[in-house]
Amino acid sequence: MGLNSSSPVLLAVAGHDPSYRFEAGLGWGAGVDADREAAGHFGVSCISVVTAWTEQEAGRVLEVGAVTPGIWLNEAVGLVRELRGELGALKFGLLPGAAAVEAALALVREARRLRPDLPVVLDPVLAASGGEVFLDAAGRRVLLESLLAEGLVLTPNRPEAASLMGLALDSDPMELVRALCQRMQTGSPRTQGLRGLVLKGGHGGEDPVRDHVVDGAGKLHVHEHRRKVGASLHGSGCRHASAVAAGLALGRSLPEAAAAAGDWLGELVR
Repeated sequence: MGLNSSSPVLLAVAGHDPSYRFEAGLGWGAGVDADREAAGHFGVSCISVVTAWTEQEAGRVLEVGAVTPGIWLNEAVGLVRELRGELGALKFGLLPGAAAVEAALALVREARRLRPDLPVVLDPVLAASGGEVFLDAAGRRVLLESLLAEGLVLTPNRPEAASLMGLALDSDPMELVRALCQRMQTGSPRTQGLRGLVLKGGHGGEDPVRDHVVDGAGKLHVHEHRRKVGASLHGSGCRHASAVAAGLALGRSLPEAAAAAGDWLGELVR
């Protein structure tokens, strides 16, 4: 495809945020534009496939216009086949419903058929900051029972991890890590289950912020960065996950990619 012969390509499959803007070298907003921003910062080309066109106003999600899963799946499969050796990583963001999660599962299997060692990052976007639900109970069930068994790198924040595992929002991070790793270890020998976990810090009052990273060997790494009190960035989760995916596309280990992503997000927030 020849986008940039000197860098790998990240395929980002996620929703579109119409509130995204980029001014004076800084971006604000979520979705596929934030994915491209993150990948570009790390020198990785990015192609996007949109799963939903959202309508937002004053920080609230008014409507989610889900794209028919079969349509975006065909688009993504075509890109995976065309990119072939240039594809460095696959990243999922907003998957609006069980059918979208099943389409993501089909895409992962096709991509891994062409490249068995392809890094796949899943950022479980369960709800908007204002509380609007993106992924319902049926979708979460498919994600937990099928998609997580495909050998992915999962990048939830603490509320998302707690919600997925049915635990209290104020659960200790290590309790969340243990629960998620146990769930992800149920993969088949073909997929090898767990490829990695990045439990993103930042929610709550912790200072320093701690990201808990579990690599494919099951080893825990904790990355710390300073908290900027009162600061926030809409779309920080999208950027963080895509920065991790970009690092993996460049051949970095998960701990290295997660540390670089956390440092960059910390600077953006500050």
